[in-house]
Formats: sequence, C-alpha cells, structure tokens
Amino acid sequence: MLARDLQSIVLYDQDGKFVGVRRPSSKLPIEINGNEIVIEDAIGSTGLDLKTDPGVPIVYAGFGALMLTTCISYLSHSQIWALQDGSTVVVGGKTNRAKLEFSEEMNRLLDKVPELIGTSEKVVDSKPTAT
Repeated sequence: MLARDLQSIVLYDQDGKFVGVRRPSSKLPIEINGNEIVIEDAIGSTGLDLKTDPGVPIVYAGFGALMLTTCISYLSHSQIWALQDGSTVVVGGKTNRAKLEFSEEMNRLLDKVPELIGTSEKVVDSKPTAT
C-alpha cells in the first residue's frame, strides 16, 4: 500500500506487483492474494513527534549551578589568625590558592606591625586618696 497524498492509495500484492488504485471514500473492494479489501479511510502520519519534557528546567538549573560553582572555585580566599599569649603573639593563616603569594603577602603584612621590645611599663593608679 502506498498513499502519497491521502486522496488515492496504490495497492500492491505480496510479490510487489501493482494491483490497483482506490480512493478511501469509494468503498469499492479490491482483491489481493485471495482477500477482498475495502479501504474505508486513510490517516496520515509523519515521522515527527511533539513531546514535552517536564525535567528540562531542572536540568538547565543544575547546569547553571554547576557553571556558577565552577567559576566560584577559581576565586582565592585567605584567612589569618593572631593569638596573644602574654607577651607573645602567634600569627598563622591559610589559603586555598596562590600559596607562595600568600606567604609573601603575610610577610609584608607582618613587616608593617611594630615590634615592642622591652617596653614593659608600670601603670600607677593616680587616684587621690582621702586622709
């Protein structure tokens, strides 16, 4: 069976020999290999399918989040701590990137901090006392 424009249908037998042409509305029977066939209607079909996929926005949102976190992973952040124990100050820090640059930056920062060497002063309470 071959229908090019759905107005007329060309029929062939099992061997591929032409048997005849019929219109779907004609209701005329045609015999093919001992069987009488009447074509009542022809329904067209294309190879195209229209479909919706409700998960597409979720996939796009996940892709966007992946791109955002990938860009954020290239940012550098550093932390510096200082702990005072009596007259001693211990300074430390960490970074996620550029470790050599962080070390140099830390040294430059600590060079700007003044050192107090042997300047322990006694603080005297100067409140007047009543006698």
